[in-house]
Amino acid sequence: MLYIAENLKRLRKAKNLTQKDIAEMLGISLQSVSKWERGDTMPDVTFLPPLANLYNVSVDTLLGMDRINEQQAKSAIFITGYKNLREGCIDAAINAFSKALKTYPDDESIMSKLAISYALSNNPVALTKALTLCECILTDNQGDKVPYTTLAALCFIYLKAGKKDKAIALARKLPCIRESCEVILAYMEKYPSADEINSYLRFITIGESENHVEIET
Repeated sequence: MLYIAENLKRLRKAKNLTQKDIAEMLGISLQSVSKWERGDTMPDVTFLPPLANLYNVSVDTLLGMDRINEQQAKSAIFITGYKNLREGCIDAAINAFSKALKTYPDDESIMSKLAISYALSNNPVALTKALTLCECILTDNQGDKVPYTTLAALCFIYLKAGKKDKAIALARKLPCIRESCEVILAYMEKYPSADEINSYLRFITIGESENHVEIET
């Protein structure tokens, strides 16, 4: 997926230019510029270098190749991390997600997967690191924009660390189905073991677990 429509609009506004300004600079119709920014049509390849020069960016940046490359790099990270988790190589997963977080320090998805990996290691120090990441995720997002699957995982990290009050408070923010508030709260009341919590963390993260414990309502 190219991001040229989004980029053209963003870059134009950053320059405080109107669509009419761009049309006049390039000698084309206002309708053409409007269609580009809506994603209805693509600029002819001959217009890419002039547009890139106008906005002081490379043609690759204009097309959004930087974002595409970033997405591909992140995808490779998750594939590696998930593979390690499936194979029980927790330290390798921690290493993969830790390195990724240094490259993408604000990426909440990487942060949450690293937190889960730490929690699965059954190491008290690692569990403390998992809690620190949980707090970071929730503070940065105020808990409002975090995916429900991530919130569900964080509930169990808090529970495993013995912070049941925080786990319950977070669980109350969940919706229905697999990450259901009612389902997870009921599960917490059963006082699951560390192994059972690990099983559910694996289930949430990679969709499978050797000893997955079904959560009954």
